[in-house]
Amino acid sequence: MTKPSAGRSGRPRDTSIDDRVLSATRELLMELGWDDLSVRGVAARAGVGRTTIDRRWSSKAELVLHAILGRTPDLTPFDGTDPAGWVQWVATGSRELFAQPEVRAAVPGLLSTFARNEDLRRQLWLSFSGPPAELFSADSPRDSEDAELDARALLAMAAGASLFLSTVATEDDTDAVHARIGELLLASLAPLLVDVLHQELLLGRRHLCQLCG
Repeated sequence: MTKPSAGRSGRPRDTSIDDRVLSATRELLMELGWDDLSVRGVAARAGVGRTTIDRRWSSKAELVLHAILGRTPDLTPFDGTDPAGWVQWVATGSRELFAQPEVRAAVPGLLSTFARNEDLRRQLWLSFSGPPAELFSADSPRDSEDAELDARALLAMAAGASLFLSTVATEDDTDAVHARIGELLLASLAPLLVDVLHQELLLGRRHLCQLCG
């Protein structure tokens, strides 16, 4: 996402403006929907000039993304969790995200934008999947590359399921279905961890044989 250049001089950035603009964006998304949302309308609701928004966000899509997701992912829920806790929060967090009315309002327009703007799509996925995947890899007993692949697959399954349920399979957007998805994601961890434990036991046995031999 665009950021002010490190070398820019002058007054510090007024974060209260950012807060007003992002809040106005969320409000108008819920009131008007993606199609009728405009940067000019956001500026009017927030009480700022259009140029103020243009200096901070390069497009309507980027503004909406920051309004519903923030500039960086919130990693606080992952603090002190093991792989199972990580998976549980990914499942819960995905459902909470796509249950938000402003997110539901933004999804159709964002998906259409991603089809035309590969850079924005790629930047979103890398910036919001990378940090959680790194945390998962750091706490996983598996090889780092395998662990990161596991994390990205789990993120894709959890977020994809929540997106699908909130937009297509709305009849099944229920506590029971989401709970079962969480259970299945957790169950998918077991073979991975058992495989690692098996490899460690084999290595330990070989080491013991070498000592005895």
